[in-house]
Amino acid sequence: MVVVPSTFSQVKESKFLDFGFNIVIYANDLLRSTYPAMETVARAILKNERAYEQEKNLISIKNILKLIPGTV
Repeated sequence: MVVVPSTFSQVKESKFLDFGFNIVIYANDLLRSTYPAMETVARAILKNERAYEQEKNLISIKNILKLIPGTV
């Protein structure tokens, strides 16, 4: 059995296993975590009129390219 615990974030995986589930899928947690980060960066860009102040919060273009096969 598969469980997608989007509204059960307080339940640990071991408990789901106890209930008979053998696959736990975190379907949207990573997606949901990106919005607050994007909003923070967007607000800072608007405030500073540039992205420089947010560089420490951004993945480098070089590292983005490493994620794409055949680009490096």
